[in-house]
Formats: sequence, C-alpha cells, structure tokens
Amino acid sequence: MAKFLTTSGITYHLESLVKNAREKLILISPFLKVNERLRQILDDKDREKIDIRVVYGKNELQPEENNWLKSKASIRSSFCKNLHAKCFLNESEALITSMNLYEFSQVNNEEMGILVIKSEDAALYASVYEEAMRLIRVSDEVRV
Repeated sequence: MAKFLTTSGITYHLESLVKNAREKLILISPFLKVNERLRQILDDKDREKIDIRVVYGKNELQPEENNWLKSKASIRSSFCKNLHAKCFLNESEALITSMNLYEFSQVNNEEMGILVIKSEDAALYASVYEEAMRLIRVSDEVRV
C-alpha cells in the first residue's frame, strides 16, 4: 500500500531511503542542489560503493554541484532532456514526489509525494523501477 506524504514526510523518507540503500540508489530530479546533510549521507554511500545513479534534467548545474558529483566514484550522473519527473528509489522503497532534489524545495515549497514499499506492493514498485530504468537508458551519461 502506498503512503501519502507532505513536505516534511518527503524530506524524512528521502533521507531514510538514501540511508537504507544497500545495493542501488536512483535519484531522478530535474533540478539538483543537494543539501549538506543529504550530501554527507551520499558521501557515506559512495564510500560503501553503493551503485548510485543520478539523473537530472537542467543543464544549469552549479560548479560546486558538478565538482562534488565528479569527486564520487560510485555516482554516475546522466542528463535527461525534458525531464520533469522526481523519483527516488533504492532496492526496497520508491518515492514519487513533486519535490526536486533541491535544498530550496525542501525548506520553502509545499510538496506532495507517495512512498511505495516493495514488500507491501511489489507490482507498483516494479512499475516505478522499470520507468526509472527507462529514464536512465534514454539519458546521456555525463562523463567526468
């Protein structure tokens, strides 16, 4: 069963989803400016050598964000033209939301989202996962 979330719930579950990733983490967001706390968790996941895919859709990555992505061995980033979807998933949970992976959104915007737990709704999770993988396939990997 999917669970409805508001802004604070999205922020909480996004952080939890990243922390709980054991094998794979997919972060899809047109805009990308990761807040410091989430960046630290992603740094830790990079050290654990978790397979991390970041798909973004706006060319305007700030130099700081671009340099941070380049410095992470386990993070592969891709650019997807016309991306508007926001979806974050690991091997057991998926979060579909209106919120960009952008620190401004987490603090200032009114957002909504749906959390899908694989063990509770495997078919829905599989659909989200398949679409996330399709977006990765149609994206252009950014070589660093």
